[in-house]
Amino acid sequence: MRPTVKLLSKLAPVMIGVVLVVGMLVFFQFNRAAVNNELVALYLIPRPERLTELYFNDNAHLPSSTTGNQTIRFAFVIHNLETMDYRYVYKISINGNGTKQVVDSGNVVLNDGQYYVKQEEFKLINSPGSLEVIVELLNKQQTIDFWLGK
Repeated sequence: MRPTVKLLSKLAPVMIGVVLVVGMLVFFQFNRAAVNNELVALYLIPRPERLTELYFNDNAHLPSSTTGNQTIRFAFVIHNLETMDYRYVYKISINGNGTKQVVDSGNVVLNDGQYYVKQEEFKLINSPGSLEVIVELLNKQQTIDFWLGK
């Protein structure tokens, strides 16, 4: 064999490999969105975590005891970290003596990253025993609560 043919036969696999790699890089460059979507669908690329924070604004100063006809005041916060706009449906209720009474409810639409602070105020009328005040996000199945005792 001639030296040029011998050299070409040794370089052929390397050249084929280089052509394949360059071809793949060009393909991925032009189809980046489709490749990325497929990798996300196969859980090969980390996805942003979606969550909602629900907490009392000043939990150190929540009311802890109550008397008849006392006004109860507190605030709760909803923080949207769902990576999209989200409508939250909330309900505030009092649970005590085997009964549950809804004192407030509503809904709010929050943009991604936005906070919503709800000032809550209601009057208790003749409430013997301990009471549980519950804040519930109905469509997220999240709750927070605190107890009022005599």
